[in-house]
Amino acid sequence: MRLVRYSSGGSGGVRAGVVLGVRSDGVEVADVTGVFTHVTDDPVLDLLVSGKQLPALTEEAGRHPLVLVAWDRLMAPIGRPGKLLCAAMNYGEHIREIGAPVIGPTNAVPKLFLKPPTCIAAPFATVCLPTVSFAVDWELELAVIIGRTGRNLGTDEALGIVAGYTAINDLSARKMDWGLADRQPGHWDAFFDWLMGKWPDGFAPCGPWMVTPDEVGDPHDLELTLQVNGVIHQNGSTGQMLFSVAELVAFASTFMTLEAGDMIATGTPSGVGAATDTYLNAGDVVRGEISSIGVIETRMAPPIGTS
Repeated sequence: MRLVRYSSGGSGGVRAGVVLGVRSDGVEVADVTGVFTHVTDDPVLDLLVSGKQLPALTEEAGRHPLVLVAWDRLMAPIGRPGKLLCAAMNYGEHIREIGAPVIGPTNAVPKLFLKPPTCIAAPFATVCLPTVSFAVDWELELAVIIGRTGRNLGTDEALGIVAGYTAINDLSARKMDWGLADRQPGHWDAFFDWLMGKWPDGFAPCGPWMVTPDEVGDPHDLELTLQVNGVIHQNGSTGQMLFSVAELVAFASTFMTLEAGDMIATGTPSGVGAATDTYLNAGDVVRGEISSIGVIETRMAPPIGTS
């Protein structure tokens, strides 16, 4: 099942729907916004919090209005995740292309960092480049959406709290320019430049919907392809991940409580722009596709306040 979050385009606000068909001009959905109790302003998060069995919605969807939703009205599957965790260096070839030593489950633990909810953007959004960087890069990743609370989980339990999967582009500013002519960055400055380069507004476009595990199948057998202006830069498989989905979820749960609506981006394969010192410019179109998930497409725009 594919569960989509979309704008009604009117007074109906944000809605939730089960995808029943895909057309060139939009997506046919059965609106299921009213089948659960509203406790937040996000109908998909409400559905997860309600504990309703998602596969049962497919059968129920036939009793609800059919709506054609234009592509540009699709929104991120979760509007403001409580936690957006991202796995750094989870593909061996990506580690090699940036010149770092390869790690793995036998000699390291996953490297996770947080992105703020303001990074979230729609699957077909226009994202403004930041004013403090001229080296913005792409990173297509499979993202996990947590469906219920979990803490101190084993790897054999971890997939049990996964509600579904989506595609995410972990946009990254590789170099920061703070306007200090005499700045001499040290070790900590370099680390925080990297970290703050992950945080700009819109730097996590995701979607186009949440796909439930029964439809995805094996999350470690998905193809990832990313193009910039029609040129393929990334072409990998989730089978290349060093730490599996279950390992990432279980590891995160050892030191924080995972809750419904949290998201975990699982890392990116090789082919990032930093490997060749190639970065995004205003007007560029970044198209990412993950098999069994779908397509997200981001148009880059000049920084706010510039033209």
